[in-house]
Amino acid sequence: MTTMRRGPLAALSAAALVLAGCTTIGGKASSGGPREAKKPTDVTIGFSQRQLDAPYFAAMVDAARKQAGKRGFHLEVQNADGDAVTQLNQAQTLVAQGIDVLVVDAMSPKTQKVQLKDVAGEVPLVFVDTGIEGVGVTAVSSDNYAIGKLSGRLAAKRFHRGSTISLAVLNGGPDDEIVGPDRQRGFLDGLRAGGVRYHIVARTPANYSQDAAVPATESILAAHRNVDLIVGLNDSMTLGALSTLRDKGNKKTLVAAAADGQKQALQEIRAGGCDGRYISTGLNSPKLAADLAFDLALRIGTGEVAPKDIEKQRYTKAAGIDCENVDDFLDPHSVF
Repeated sequence: MTTMRRGPLAALSAAALVLAGCTTIGGKASSGGPREAKKPTDVTIGFSQRQLDAPYFAAMVDAARKQAGKRGFHLEVQNADGDAVTQLNQAQTLVAQGIDVLVVDAMSPKTQKVQLKDVAGEVPLVFVDTGIEGVGVTAVSSDNYAIGKLSGRLAAKRFHRGSTISLAVLNGGPDDEIVGPDRQRGFLDGLRAGGVRYHIVARTPANYSQDAAVPATESILAAHRNVDLIVGLNDSMTLGALSTLRDKGNKKTLVAAAADGQKQALQEIRAGGCDGRYISTGLNSPKLAADLAFDLALRIGTGEVAPKDIEKQRYTKAAGIDCENVDDFLDPHSVF
């Protein structure tokens, strides 16, 4: 969901050499069978979060910390700050420290697969938000395609059925290999299902960040002043697009998000009503994802459940949100 800040091949090759030399990173094997029984207070869970510069990721860490406080396990959090190599190094460090279970929000599933598979051979690995197929115990996430499609279908209601609109997409950049593409594909399919055709005039990376979405939107508007709809693949980017449109005095272009359900976005939808500019988003709750991922991690760590008995993919609830149902999802006191 973000762009890497280093030369990916050289840096990842170096990381691969480091990890390849570690046959027992944590000094314990990660079998699929039951683990030694432990009390929650004796369990340590590591969390390698991909970044904290977007509210969604920060809210996930907040939910994990609340789970640790409530249930008594020890939590070690590392922030990769948007860098895939940093995340690999942090995962290695956490396992070397003797954690019982590792939770990872993967930065780059394609480039990290081999190294994280090695890590998963040393300690049970649970993915949250972004997983890697065939690696680890399980992956907990939203169904990004389904959520995107629900939001796209709602967005289509704001345009005449059978019309063709101009559309610009704010995405996560070249390392956004699974989540963003699934959301975009779902949103576009939702528009089509709602009877709206589209012409994509721009696809611009904005790093899933509200701040990065501002110059990205400025670039779009410089080339396409009258674009009908700007779609952010999360609410943070869409909020950045909306603020830029307002600053530029643009009163024509509408905005939508493929996913998230961020509090500030829901407030915009509610304030604008069914004639507002922020027309839809999709439910992708960081709390639901983190609560389920850390519940599974703790059950593995205490030996309550064997890794082999856990489903390989777990999805959280999917829903589309617009002016008609926003009150069902808006919690003004939520972190996200």
